[in-house]
Amino acid sequence: MPAIAGKSVAHRQLLFAREVGCESVIAFGSGASPDGIDLRHAAERVGVKFSVISTAHALPGIIREDDSLLVLTPGLLPESRVALDLLRAEGDRILVVSAGPGARAGFERIDLDRAWAGAMTIPGHLLGGLAGLPEDVAPHGALLRIALQQRLPEARLADSSLDDGRWIQVSSREVAESRTAEWLHNQLGGEVAGAPSRWLARKFITGAGSKLAQMRHARAAALTLALCLMGASMAAGIYERPAFGFALAALSVPVLELFLAISRLGVAPFGELRRWPWICFAVDATLFVLGVLAIDSLPYRAIFPPAVLAFGLLLLDKRVLPRWLLPLKDRMVIGGFLAILAAIAKPELGIMLAGLLVLAANTISPRR
Repeated sequence: MPAIAGKSVAHRQLLFAREVGCESVIAFGSGASPDGIDLRHAAERVGVKFSVISTAHALPGIIREDDSLLVLTPGLLPESRVALDLLRAEGDRILVVSAGPGARAGFERIDLDRAWAGAMTIPGHLLGGLAGLPEDVAPHGALLRIALQQRLPEARLADSSLDDGRWIQVSSREVAESRTAEWLHNQLGGEVAGAPSRWLARKFITGAGSKLAQMRHARAAALTLALCLMGASMAAGIYERPAFGFALAALSVPVLELFLAISRLGVAPFGELRRWPWICFAVDATLFVLGVLAIDSLPYRAIFPPAVLAFGLLLLDKRVLPRWLLPLKDRMVIGGFLAILAAIAKPELGIMLAGLLVLAANTISPRR
């Protein structure tokens, strides 16, 4: 089966079906292939019952008359929120698009005006019509014909939904591979201007292949590496190597961004990352501790410049900056700046200059 970013299209249909509210999933095929076994395991992990049929005649025996069956055509990548809302609404319906754009996108034309958008919900009491059809009939097309004959209500999906890559037909592995970069762009967002650490993390994901996001321990490994780098940077500060410590802190930022990117891909496309964004404050804490350790003076003199820098960075996150000032929000840039000045001059001078730049940026930028 074609795969998008490490998950087969069927697996992504499974995730969509769960979002719609399905309690069980029925796959059409043998179920004994490696892909079929992986799909069964994926269904078990998300708490959905899984079964396989090899003939459309088996459907009426599985679906009760008061059930509703969501039908997804093979090869459909269903990740449009608009389509999700239409299918989650009360009442069964056929999802349609305009005939011209739909046919060009690979969807089945119904008539001169409309094409089937590859998804519908159909009441269980209509499935008895499958008994009068040949046993080897494809269930998706047969159910569409039954739904049309019974004049099931229709819901029209905007033609623009076919252009953004969130509701498309993936007919081959080649098409899937060409769509993977677009999928990553949709899930991670395209705006990385002024954020070198985020740019590096996304380049690493796309360069290493999207399978990185699906590796079992990739997320834990990225988080562990980032925490180890921050711990090592503070250890360098204790042993009076501030330049090395700031460099390690700067290096931890793209690794942390890699962890967050993998986490976002793990809950994509409908989930939200709520638990982990706070971890970015760990970098600010690391820079603060390093600053205090790097300044050899009385405690209040050692604490004040790093505190000004840390609070200035937190305030800067709430500001809308012009593009040329955006790198000041990136802790990798700040850490690298501090490492360079700590190596060629005094760490205290670097901390004060960085704090001054951050405060200046705060004064010329409005709040969000």
